[in-house]
Amino acid sequence: MIKNLILIISLFTLSSLGLAQQKNESFEILLEKLIKLEEEIANLSNSIDQNSYELSRIEEANQLRYIDLDKRIHQLETLILLSEADSEVLEESETRDENPLSGLTDNTETEEEFALWSNSLRLIENSRYSEAAENLRLLIMSYPEGEYVVDAYFYLADIYLLQQMFQDSLETFNSLLINFPENERQPESFYKIGLIFLELEDQVKAISNFNNVIQNYPDSTAAILSEQELVKLNN
Repeated sequence: MIKNLILIISLFTLSSLGLAQQKNESFEILLEKLIKLEEEIANLSNSIDQNSYELSRIEEANQLRYIDLDKRIHQLETLILLSEADSEVLEESETRDENPLSGLTDNTETEEEFALWSNSLRLIENSRYSEAAENLRLLIMSYPEGEYVVDAYFYLADIYLLQQMFQDSLETFNSLLINFPENERQPESFYKIGLIFLELEDQVKAISNFNNVIQNYPDSTAAILSEQELVKLNN
């Protein structure tokens, strides 16, 4: 009888110990799952923050691009109106040059360059970037010292950046800066180069270009955007 009682107590004790051990193991498994879940949530939060940052940067770049494009299209429309007015005056004029072919070649080249440039802007406005890039490359090759070549370089590099062709964009911006060191597109070009280096995960060069814009072109829109980029990088 006593032996049976001892056996029953032993079995109960072993059962209790086993149940406690199972509870401990279940608790450890649950704790491990919670830790993994917290890590996944943290990674997801970081990913969301990064995506938000990238989206914000794209929106700012697009805003700058669209503002500039609207300005260029307005200038283009003004030029077209002035050109039409000049044509009407010439048609009504009764005076003629002694040599009727004088300046004909220059006028033809200017008109062809203008046609390429105006068509490129309209293609960009309609988001036909590949066709616009072809036009801009042709303009650069055909009129390397033309009136619109600086803007052609800039927009071509910008299209490459939009299409995530970062090396092509970088080379084109650098060509613009080297060939036309005094051009009005310098602050925007250095800012865009900074964006390219961010995409290439080279923060040192990106920061260097942003600082260059802020120090040398403090009153430009590109300087404001560069300051915003530096603030984001420091957060």
